[in-house]
Amino acid sequence: MVSVINPTQYGLPVLRRKNLTKALLLLLATTAGSAFAQSAALQTASLTPAQTQAAYAVAPQNTPQSQSLDELGLLAEQFLIEKTKDLPGKTEIAITPLDNRLKLPACPNLVAYQSQGARIWGKTTVAIRCEGPEAWRIMVKAHVKIHTAYLVAARVLPQGHVIRESDLTLVTGDVTAMRPGVLTSKEHAAGRTVVRSMQPGAAIWAEQLRAPKAIQQGQSVRIISQGQGFSISGEGYAINSASEGQVAKAKMPNGAIIRGIAKENGIIEVNF
Repeated sequence: MVSVINPTQYGLPVLRRKNLTKALLLLLATTAGSAFAQSAALQTASLTPAQTQAAYAVAPQNTPQSQSLDELGLLAEQFLIEKTKDLPGKTEIAITPLDNRLKLPACPNLVAYQSQGARIWGKTTVAIRCEGPEAWRIMVKAHVKIHTAYLVAARVLPQGHVIRESDLTLVTGDVTAMRPGVLTSKEHAAGRTVVRSMQPGAAIWAEQLRAPKAIQQGQSVRIISQGQGFSISGEGYAINSASEGQVAKAKMPNGAIIRGIAKENGIIEVNF
């Protein structure tokens, strides 16, 4: 049995008998399984512009669904918000938009992560992988700024000066734009000695200051030796001066030389 083709069923103009070939090819174009097949059929039919437009209007669309790039950016932002929520100050996160020409298969299960040791502030990246039938991975660039208070010199601080809290002031800025080690509390600087002079407004880093001496050469010290399951102590005299955390040497009454770590209150700690 031969079925009669009704062109109006497909939204196409009625063609005369001599254009029957065009009608058949046009029908092929509207039911082709791929964009390539549709295009080839339409070109072969030599249709008018109006007929071509009508064919494409009713042709089935088999383009696979693409992953939303905005969703990837939001996922990277949420990942960084969670990672920086406990940092002091105000956090500002800027995600670099992905190239809108990028086409990725839609993914039902997205996972954001960073490599071990990666920074969570400054210029950084967040990796996003698809854990689905079509696995893929992409890197999203971001810039994380942290605006918080940090110490600067309130006046000229000459070399050798012992810092008082009145020598310092707090200002607010993006600490991620600075090199690591900037001090954020007056307690971390007061009582320490300036290693090299600083001008007013200069940010203060830990390495610019020297901790006060916990052990002075010649003073009487207490040596505490500790190991697994035991602890003994004795008295001696310091051979050298040392700040807390530095190596200090002491001479015991029997003439033995002991090396340990200087602690507050004239203590040298020796660990076994």
